[in-house]
Amino acid sequence: MSDQNSSPTPTTSQSPRKVRRPWATWVNLLLLCVIVVCLNFISCHEYYRRDLTEDQRFDISQQSINMLQAPEIQNRKTPIKITFAFLRTTQNYTRMRSLMEEYERHSNGKIVVEYLDPLRQPNKAREISLIYGIEFKKNQVIIDARENTSKALKNFEGINADAAHVRILSGDNFVVYAPGPDGKRLKAVALQIEDMVTAGIYGAANGQPRKMYIAADKSNFNEAISDNSKESIFTTLDKICRSVNIQLVPIRMGNLTDIPEDAAGFMLIGAKYDLSATEADVLKRYWARPNSAILVMLEPKQDVPKQLYRFLREQGLRPQNDRVMLSNRERSVFEINAIFAPSLNCTKEFWNASTGLEGESISILLDTDNAAMEQKRISAYPLLVTTNDYYGETRYTSFPVQFDSNEDNPGPLMLGAALIRGNAGDVNQTKTTGRLALLGNTDLLQPRQIKPEQRDFMRTIVAWMTEREELRGLGSRHDLTIKLNLDRNAMSILEILTNIGLPLVALLTALIIWNTRRH
Repeated sequence: MSDQNSSPTPTTSQSPRKVRRPWATWVNLLLLCVIVVCLNFISCHEYYRRDLTEDQRFDISQQSINMLQAPEIQNRKTPIKITFAFLRTTQNYTRMRSLMEEYERHSNGKIVVEYLDPLRQPNKAREISLIYGIEFKKNQVIIDARENTSKALKNFEGINADAAHVRILSGDNFVVYAPGPDGKRLKAVALQIEDMVTAGIYGAANGQPRKMYIAADKSNFNEAISDNSKESIFTTLDKICRSVNIQLVPIRMGNLTDIPEDAAGFMLIGAKYDLSATEADVLKRYWARPNSAILVMLEPKQDVPKQLYRFLREQGLRPQNDRVMLSNRERSVFEINAIFAPSLNCTKEFWNASTGLEGESISILLDTDNAAMEQKRISAYPLLVTTNDYYGETRYTSFPVQFDSNEDNPGPLMLGAALIRGNAGDVNQTKTTGRLALLGNTDLLQPRQIKPEQRDFMRTIVAWMTEREELRGLGSRHDLTIKLNLDRNAMSILEILTNIGLPLVALLTALIIWNTRRH
C-alpha cells in the first residue's frame, strides 16, 4: 500500500507578475496634450499652404507674386486695402475668395482684404458706399492704395481726392463667356479675376498710368480706334498695356514734330504706309532719347516700308523678304511651331517653350557685322525662333512652293528680336538708353488667335520696354472648362469609341452579370 503523504506534488512555473504604474500613463497623456497644444500654437503663426489641384485653381500665378514683391508694394508704409464685396451665393465664390487670400499671404502684410456680403452686412455696405460714392447693385472689388483709406473719395465740391490710387472693378467682368455648342447661348469658360486684380493693385499703387503712343495713321487701326467695342489687334494691345498700368494713346505721325515728352514708349504695329522723311527723322530723334522704347510688328501681307526698313537696318535688324513656311509641302503652310529663345532674363519663364503662331510671318536676320551696332553699343537678343523644319520662301506668291537653296532662306529662322542700346554688358540693367523689340508677325495679336502664353509674352515685352519687369512671367490659368484640340483622325477615333465602343462594353458587362445570376 502506497503512502498518500509521500505522493509527489506537481510543480507549476508561474510568470513574474507585471507591475502596474498608473502614474506613467498620466504623464504620457499630459505630454501628449502639451505636444498637441504646442503644435496648434505654432501652426497658427507658421503654416504652409499648398494647392494640390492639378490646374492650381486656388493659387495665384508667378506673375502676380512677382508684382507683390515689387518695390512699389513692399516699400509702402500703409497696406493696400481690398474690399471683396461679393454675395456668398455667387457662383465660384469660394474659388475667388481663395485667390484673394493668396494675395494677402504673398504680400508680406502689404495687402489687406476685407470680405463683405452687401445683403448680410447692410450697415457696412452703406459705410463703404459713402466713402467711394458707389452703390452695391452688383458684385465689386474695390482696391484702395491711398494712405488714408477711410477718407471719402469725393469732397463736397465734387473733386476726387487721390482717385488715381483707387480702382473699382466690376464683378461681372471676372468671368469670361463664350458661345455654346449651338452658337447662341453663352457659357462661362474662364475666370479672369486674377488678371484684373493684379492689374488693379499695380495701377492703384502707381497712380496715374503712363502713356505709350501708337502710330494710328500707318496701319488699319483707324476704325478700331474709333470703335473700341469691336475686338481687334488694337483692343488686344490696349488690354495688355492696361495690365501694366500703361495707357495706349493713338497719334498721327503726320502731325508730329516730335514724339511727346511723356511717352513711355512708341509702337508701329502692322505698318501699311511708309514713313515720310520728316516722320523718319521724328522716329530717329525719339530713339536717340534716354530710356526710349519702341515696339515694331511687321505686316507680312506686304513688303516692309522702305523708310522703316532703313531705320531697322541702321540698328542691325534686317527683315528678310520672305514668308516662313513648313518644308516639304506642296501647298503653303504658314502655321509655325515657334520656340521662345533663351536670351533676355525677363523672359526666363518662357525659355525653350513652344507656341503656335498662326498667319504669315517674316523672318529677321541679325547683322552682327554692322559696325554701327558696336559704335552705338547695341546688343541684340533673339526672342522667337523656328526649328530646321521651316524655311523662308522668297517666291511665296507662286505655287507650288518648294525650298530652293539658291533663293530661299534655310531654317532655323528668327521671328522676333530685341535690342538694348547702351549698357549692353548687363541685360538686367534698367537704366539703359534705349530698348527696341521687333516681331515679324501681327496675327498673334488677333483676339481669336492669341494664345495665353503669347499674351503673357507680349505683356512681359511691354513691361521690359517700360522698365516694369516685376510684371514679367506667366499669368493666370483659371479655366472653368477643358478644351481639347483634336485633329480629324482623333475626332473619328473618339466618335467610334463613344458610338460603338462604349455601348459594346455596356452590353458585354450586362451579359456577364446575367450569365452569372443565371447559374
